Formats: sequence, C-alpha cells, structure tokens
Amino acid sequence: MKQVAIIGSGPAGCFLAEILALKLPDVQIDLYERLPHPFGLAVSGVAPDHLHTRKVTEQLQRTLDRDQVKLICNTELGRDIHYDELKARYHRVILATGASEDRQLGISGEQLTGIYGSGAFTRWYNQHPEAVTLHPHLGERVGIIGNGNVALDIARMLAKTPAEHQQSDLSDAVRNHLAQSAVREIHILGRRGPADASFTLPELTELGALAQANVQVSREALENIDRQALPPSQQKVLNQLQQYAETPVNQQASIQIHFHFYSTPVAAQGHTQLEALTICDSRSQHSWTLPLDTLVTAIGYRTPAIDGVPYDESAGRFAHQNGKIEPGVYCTGWCQRGPQGVIPTNRSEAMQLARHLIREWEQNDAD
Repeated sequence: MKQVAIIGSGPAGCFLAEILALKLPDVQIDLYERLPHPFGLAVSGVAPDHLHTRKVTEQLQRTLDRDQVKLICNTELGRDIHYDELKARYHRVILATGASEDRQLGISGEQLTGIYGSGAFTRWYNQHPEAVTLHPHLGERVGIIGNGNVALDIARMLAKTPAEHQQSDLSDAVRNHLAQSAVREIHILGRRGPADASFTLPELTELGALAQANVQVSREALENIDRQALPPSQQKVLNQLQQYAETPVNQQASIQIHFHFYSTPVAAQGHTQLEALTICDSRSQHSWTLPLDTLVTAIGYRTPAIDGVPYDESAGRFAHQNGKIEPGVYCTGWCQRGPQGVIPTNRSEAMQLARHLIREWEQNDAD
C-alpha cells in the first residue's frame, strides 16, 4: 500500500485525496486536520450568505466517506505530530494547510482596539472555533482596506438587514451582534485604482441590490482609464462601478457604502480605541483623515510556518519548486501559491499534483 499523508482537509487537500483515491487502488490516505471539523475555508472562509458556494462540502464529504481515506481531526502538524515523524511514516507527505495568518498593514496605531484582520473577522461570523472569544466592535463608521471579494463580502455582511440575513448561515450570537450594530458608513479603500481591483462582478453587483444600502463611487476615480486594454471581465467591473458613480445618491438609505481608490493607509489614530485613519492619495500625494470606529484589513494572508518545513519568509508560504518542498514532500493550495484563486483553482492544481505523483510512482516502479 502507498501511504500518503495530506495535512489540511480544506478543498485543496480533499480534492487531492479524491483524485489519488480514484486513480490509485493501492493507496491509503490519512487526512490530518487541526480543527475539530473538516473542510477549511469551504466553511470558515466562504461568506455565510453564499450558501450555493458552501455546497461544495457535500462533494468533499463524499471523499471523506471513501474507505481509502481516513480523517484525523484535532491534530496539528508541529504540535501533535512532527514533520520528521510524518516523513518517516508515509511514502508521500502533502501540505495543504492554507494561509490563515492576516498580513499586517505595517503602520503606526495598528494595534488599536477596533482594528481586525479579515481572517479573524470572517472566522468570527463563520463560527470558527478559534474565534469564539472575538466580539468585534462595530461602530457607526467602518473602514475596510482591500479591493478583493473578501472586502466586498465583509461590507455586504455588515450592510444587510436582519430580514436579508434570514437565509444566512449565522449563529444566533452573530446574527444578534450584526442586527444590533450601529453601522451607518462603510468605506472600502483600495491602494490602487479601479482597473486593478480584484473583486468579481457578481460580488460587486450584490452591493447594489441591498435593501438599506447606497453605493457611492467617485466619477473622478474612473477617469483616464483605457478600458479597451483591459480583459472583458475587468471592463464589466468598471462598467458596474460607473453605474454606481452615475446613480444619484440615495440620502434615505440608512447605510452608505463608499469606494475610495488610490487610497494608501498611513497611520491609525486614537488613544486606545480607533478614532480615525490617515490616508495618502497615491496620485496627488495629498493626505487626508477619515474618521472611523472600526477597521478591517483585507490585504491578504500568510501561511503559518511549521517547525522543520522549509519556509519562504518574504512570500509568506512554504519554500518549494513547482510544489515540491523536498523529496517525498509537496504542497498544494494557498500554502503553495499564496492566497489567490477560488475553489475550482484548488481542484485544477490538485489534478496537476496528482498526475505528477502518479507519474513519479510509475517511474519508481519501472526502475
């Protein structure tokens, strides 16, 4: 039997386990998970109102139900089992641990109360077991730094009415916390311009359909962009932003969502609690101050280092060459390529790695 250990039971790990189990009848796969439950970001990273995306867990569960696959929860590499022990016990070890650490802004005042990383914040509203003690302060004015889908997910979760959240997969505690929040302004800040925004059209469009929110975009930010030079998907995003910019402001909306492009955070201000954020306009180099009560940073994630595993500190992920860390050890998913790509990206990457492992075994058998 070929003994394989996969560390991490999120989509990346489960997709790889599925392919190997299908292609190799003589394989036994132990899937290690540090949490009490499987599926990783499929449950703790997907927004709780995107139930259609969470349905991928049904497919992942079928993988776990295979006789060749054994799930081992509450077991963390580097704490409960050591790297050298894994290498000695298994023919192949694949790390699929994701990227769970929030990247830091690196500005003064970042440790003020009221500032949260998006990883911690999304774990809170997704009922992650490591976020049970987090009770985020949600003041009237919320800033979100980042121009990706995570930033839009957070804005949408904060702006929805209790009625809109009826279909969201929320705990009673989170549901009540959101319902009782005093949020009136949401400011989404991007360091670069709208042509470089990485959010996708469906998520951007969703904001415009919220019952109590109005979306504001500056027309000036959309000027002097060569839209024809952009891919069609990005042109559609710009068209949606243009639509928001040209729509008269609904002053009756109880929540105003403002997009600020070319906005680089310089310093967080306050004594112990966040009071404002100093921002520099990257075009004019003019600095301005945005009063805020709460700030969420959605600027990316890092893979936590594990004792003994080669690590690329500058990239914030495991050191590897095309997924190979060292003989017999590989990585896949976010801990390999960084925090980018959606769930189907993990599937295609797992397919590539599985093919490589199978070819490697076939070559060894031939030799």
